[in-house]
Amino acid sequence: MKKLSLLIAVGSLCLLSIAKPAINVSQFETYSQQMQVLSSKYITSKQFVNANKTIEVWLNTYNTLSDKDKANYAPVYATLMYNHACALTQTNDKFQALKALKEAVKAGYSNKTQAETDPNLDALRAYDEFEKIVNAIKS
Repeated sequence: MKKLSLLIAVGSLCLLSIAKPAINVSQFETYSQQMQVLSSKYITSKQFVNANKTIEVWLNTYNTLSDKDKANYAPVYATLMYNHACALTQTNDKFQALKALKEAVKAGYSNKTQAETDPNLDALRAYDEFEKIVNAIKS
């Protein structure tokens, strides 16, 4: 019984260390810039599925940061969520696209003109929620 308890304890520690690995914040800066560039390139070349995958990988890493570190990356997060909204719209996931756009604005996305005219978001313009989100952008 002692061996089983010890085994469970060791397994739990391993699980905890795997569940939330330590992030080197200085490397995260470079990583974030690369992911932002890569997702933008995918969107420009109309490879929206790849853009979504890239952003989701970045978000998984971002979500392991402390709240303080997340606050430091709010502008990058806002831009990536805007890109995510564009890519999600183009893959016909409009509900998630609206959520991503709302999250981008909440994080400080401030280019109202771009949001109003970006052809990648055309399919969202029919929704009242889109107008509410865009009107919430602080220039």
